Amino acid sequence: MNLFEQEYIDNIEKFHKKNAVVIPCEYNQISSIFKEFHYKGSRIGGGITQCFALNYCHKIVGGAVLGAPRHSKSYPGAIDIRRMACLDSSPKNSESYFIGQLVKWIRKNTNAQCVLSYSDLTEGHKGTIYKASNFKCIGQTSSTKNVFWNGERYHPRSLSIDRDYSYKLREAIKTGEAYILEGKPKKIWIFEL
Repeated sequence: MNLFEQEYIDNIEKFHKKNAVVIPCEYNQISSIFKEFHYKGSRIGGGITQCFALNYCHKIVGGAVLGAPRHSKSYPGAIDIRRMACLDSSPKNSESYFIGQLVKWIRKNTNAQCVLSYSDLTEGHKGTIYKASNFKCIGQTSSTKNVFWNGERYHPRSLSIDRDYSYKLREAIKTGEAYILEGKPKKIWIFEL
């Protein structure tokens, strides 16, 4: 258990809605949750339209990022839950409450026709939380690929974008310091609004 998680452990037993609130926030207020509790870490590509914090007993125990889908032509009218994570010590049912509140906010504040998200089978994420939240699995992506370098995971897109780290990453692939691993596909989940 790390210090970040230990700070919240006192309030965690059974989830009570009266102790929870989902609030809009800035990315820097929730990025440490992703860094610690999401397999992709806190680096996230563009397209962030809204960030939210799950506050439980007056402490931030979760974060979520919404944005346009990467393949928006394939999913017209969709908004994507680009990233979501809760502390491991957050109460049971925190995630389903969080997703439910996100869906309510999207329905009330956007013109989206559906909510899109993915569960990464490479990470053992079968989509249980989406199924429990009445999302429908509509298929899966092709096999995922990740670039690993200096103990960090990068999306293969990082090899083609114009950023300082991308040039270094491309060079690391050439020298063998970085490598690409192919994983399993991701399940695609949709919640119709």
